[in-house]
Order: sequence, then structure tokens, then C-alpha cells
Amino acid sequence: MKLQLALVATVALFTGCAGSYPERVVTKGPLICESEAVCPELAMRWIDEKRDGFKITAEINNPTKYDIKQFVFLVDGQPYTYSTVTPTQYTEQISSNSIIVPVSFLNSFRNGQDISLKLITDQGEIDRPILTADGQKSSAYLTFLKGYTGEAAQ
Repeated sequence: MKLQLALVATVALFTGCAGSYPERVVTKGPLICESEAVCPELAMRWIDEKRDGFKITAEINNPTKYDIKQFVFLVDGQPYTYSTVTPTQYTEQISSNSIIVPVSFLNSFRNGQDISLKLITDQGEIDRPILTADGQKSSAYLTFLKGYTGEAAQ
């Protein structure tokens, strides 16, 4: 009887908590930036309710508020342009906004040799490398690979 009560309590505990987990962060890290330059960070999260793509969020930690309107990824010369679907969020000194990308884009991203991101904002464009042709990898790219493939990049 005690075993049955313990089992029922455990199932109830897990069932009650099932919807309360935060969205799973797959990656987060800065791009390749010069010293003193505005340096966006990218975070990538799986969207459980859709299962058809990934949510990529750009965060700019700067006293200036940036209204982020569009992300343009350049992967080996091929542009991938995504407009934001919600207004930019502002918290303290962070401006953030997100896009949804299909899994097929992530395959291109993973196999790319030269990748950069241009954020289109009301303050102008912020263009930063993610992965350079000479092999320099941003923290965002390295954590993306670890989250996407489960393996660390070489």
C-alpha cells in the first residue's frame, strides 16, 4: 500500500510540474565583435508547441535601445532574411527580439563555412561574423553546434 501511495504521489508530482518547465535553451553566446563594439548575443530555443522550427533571439546589451526589425544571415554567400514577428522587448539595458527559422535553415547553418548576421534596427545595421572563412568561431556558433548535434565543435 505504501509503495502504491508513493507511486501515485510521484506521478502526481511529475504531472503537476509537466507544464511548468521553462522553454529549453539550446544555445546562447556572443558573436565575433571588436573591442568596444555593440556585440549582440544569440539564443536559440526549441518551440515545443510548434515542432516545426527554432526560435532565435538576438539580445543587445547596451544603454541605447535598439528596435530590432529583421535578421539577415549570410551563409556562404546565400542570404536568409527573417522579419521579427513581435515588437522588440526592452529590459534594463537589453533590447531583444526573435524570429522563427525552419529546421532546413539550421542544416545550412551547421554546414556553413562563412556565416555572418546583420541585424536591421532603427539605429542602423549591426553586422557581425558568426563563423569566419579562416575558421574563427563565435561562442554563439560553438554552443549552437553543441546544442544541435550534441557534440563540441573541433
